[in-house]
Amino acid sequence: MICRCTRLELREIIIPFRFAFKHSLAVRRQAKNLVLTLHTDAGTVGYGEVIPRRYLTGETIATAWEDICRRFWPAVRELQLNDQEYPYRALQPLFTWASTQRRTAAFAGIDLAVWDAWAKAAHRPGFSLFGQRRPLPAPLTGPLGAGSMHYLRRVATLMRFLGFQEYKLKVGNIQDLAAVKLLRRIIGPDRDLRVDANAGWNTAQAIAMMHELRTFGVSSVEQPIPAGNVQELARVQRQGGLPVVADESLCTLDDARVLLAERAADIWNLRLAKIGGFTGFLALLQVAGYPLPPACQSSGPSPGQNRKNDPAYRPKIHLGVLVGETSLITAATRACLGLCPFIHVEYGYPRILLKMDPFQGDPGGYSGTANPLGQASGLGVTPRPQLLERLTVRKEVLE
Repeated sequence: MICRCTRLELREIIIPFRFAFKHSLAVRRQAKNLVLTLHTDAGTVGYGEVIPRRYLTGETIATAWEDICRRFWPAVRELQLNDQEYPYRALQPLFTWASTQRRTAAFAGIDLAVWDAWAKAAHRPGFSLFGQRRPLPAPLTGPLGAGSMHYLRRVATLMRFLGFQEYKLKVGNIQDLAAVKLLRRIIGPDRDLRVDANAGWNTAQAIAMMHELRTFGVSSVEQPIPAGNVQELARVQRQGGLPVVADESLCTLDDARVLLAERAADIWNLRLAKIGGFTGFLALLQVAGYPLPPACQSSGPSPGQNRKNDPAYRPKIHLGVLVGETSLITAATRACLGLCPFIHVEYGYPRILLKMDPFQGDPGGYSGTANPLGQASGLGVTPRPQLLERLTVRKEVLE
């Protein structure tokens, strides 16, 4: 069966948080996202979400809206989706343009909506969206934002009680070492502890801090210095004595290729909302040296196939999230669980962070374990129509 995309509803929504989430680059008290509702002539409806971050790709709500209306929707409207052929190849030209232009956040929204609508038309279960086997449950990371010692003690104690085995602490201020010391004392010596500096240090500070952090059993340091100088990031990787996780430095295909060439980060943080949705995720996995699922392989070149680096070197993959995701993207992240052996898995915890979640079908994970999606076709989430309307501040229908 062939289906076409016939209608796109584009919404800007604002969702207040229950509490502020802080790191060295931002303090967030609400989510400002775009929600896409994609209709096909097969009667299926797919959903996508855009979370632009200026410090990642330079995108904003306004630029993402414009790109979707003028570039992405006209191209997607011309696609012919075959329920027997995965949409990966059909979406590659559009993803390649988005990656070159650093428009991967906007593209992620339309990409997720296409995959979701296609999977429903093709009756593909969410847990095996890409043809992979059902993955095993995976341990989730307990996220700890920057804050007071009282906040850290209270939240870390609760997470330990709930059963979390992995923790990530936001750092980048004068009390970093004291906070790490306190957290290690709370969680004990055997649980995984890593830190995320969100580009909060310079090269010399990062190297010095990483040597200090080793004494507390920290397993890795995420984005220790600002993005933009991969050679300096590689220096931190070599001299710091701990694995570096690339996050802000990794949004596009070019970013990935440079990181790989310089061996600047032993771990890559792939977040659907910043790298171009499922199509971007698959392409970056290829750049890193991981095979595509057989169902997504076909003749012809793929954006991620031109890897020309040492085949023996392959960065580990961290399955990440962005603050402010609804249950839509948290479900989409679960669809990736079987794609490769992830070193860490994160989760957005929308029921905790968001005062209101416009989608239902949150796959859970509040006791420290990520279960895969179920047998429902597509992403397995549906909107709460009245709440979605209530949160909407702008809407446009494209046909």
